[in-house]
Amino acid sequence: MTTTLGEAAPPSSRTGRQPVALCVAVGLVVTVGWVCYRHWGLVHVDTWAARSSFVAARWWLVNLVTAMGLCVPYALALVLWGRGLGPALAGAGVALLTGLALWGIDRVFDNYVWGSGPTTVTSLRVYLWAELLVPALLVPLAWGLARRRGRAWWSGLVVGPIVAAGLRELQLRWAWWDDRVGRPGHDYRWQLQAVVFVAPFVLAVLACWAIEARARRTPEMPKSA
Repeated sequence: MTTTLGEAAPPSSRTGRQPVALCVAVGLVVTVGWVCYRHWGLVHVDTWAARSSFVAARWWLVNLVTAMGLCVPYALALVLWGRGLGPALAGAGVALLTGLALWGIDRVFDNYVWGSGPTTVTSLRVYLWAELLVPALLVPLAWGLARRRGRAWWSGLVVGPIVAAGLRELQLRWAWWDDRVGRPGHDYRWQLQAVVFVAPFVLAVLACWAIEARARRTPEMPKSA
């Protein structure tokens, strides 16, 4: 079958796409696996850092190990699941950048904001919001660079910070939410807190996916001569 200039290529000639069921399954494995690692596995990374005389003697390095320990598994998953070597490495790079950004925020506030004076309510709020919104943007961006095509999906990245901010406001302004979800205490609450933590990432990734799919289905306008 042949196509003329300006016509859409038939499905057989397009770049192969994985089945939706496979994409959903991999997404669930990555999400659930990372949540379990964060809850049960990261503590072993922290323990190793605390026992290492070289790392423990440099507190900034302990924080760096913890931050990168959160992001390295995600970066590896993107390397394995990316659409190609270039996109996969780009996504993995942003995943690692997320860890460096979180570590950098901690260092800036510890050394230059709180180290020069008492901790104020304003500085604490700025720190907490930065720690919240930066990963809410960069984590889905890393997945998008590894998996999405085109540029339309970029607009879906705003979902992450919006959802993260909304959930934070629920915790701050709704006593029921803060008592049953936000505060640690019961064994079941870590699962709820994990859902709240990853919800901005997952919803932003799904939004980018939906926008890309819609853009693919939208026929291109014929170009004038």
